[in-house]
Amino acid sequence: MKNKKNVFDLLSLKKKISLNMKHKISDELSLEAKKNTVLMGQIKELQANRHKENSGTQSAYFLKSETWYSQKLAEELQKTETKQKFIERELKEIQQKIAIDHQNASKAKLKAKEIRKKEAIIDDNRRDLLTPKINKN
Repeated sequence: MKNKKNVFDLLSLKKKISLNMKHKISDELSLEAKKNTVLMGQIKELQANRHKENSGTQSAYFLKSETWYSQKLAEELQKTETKQKFIERELKEIQQKIAIDHQNASKAKLKAKEIRKKEAIIDDNRRDLLTPKINKN
């Protein structure tokens, strides 16, 4: 019996490889999203702490540096939030692609299994025809 792969076996393997790559990308995006969430929390905490420390009279230089620092924190927070939105959108898209590829891979596996069954039936029939029949009279 030949051990030849049919088209759907090969398609199934191709989809499996594609799924593995997309899962790797998804894992990396998830990790990056977690890091961004932690960073946004730290920035918000810094901003909250900065507002609590303002008390009493302060010099103009201190007020200027305080404003600059607050502005930089706000810019960094806005940049991180934008990056987080982008990552979440990309993660959602890749998860949709993973789901579609998973369905396609399942269909290909099912089709390959059906073809293998048909080939096995054909091979059995061929073997039955080739073997001589024993006549007992």
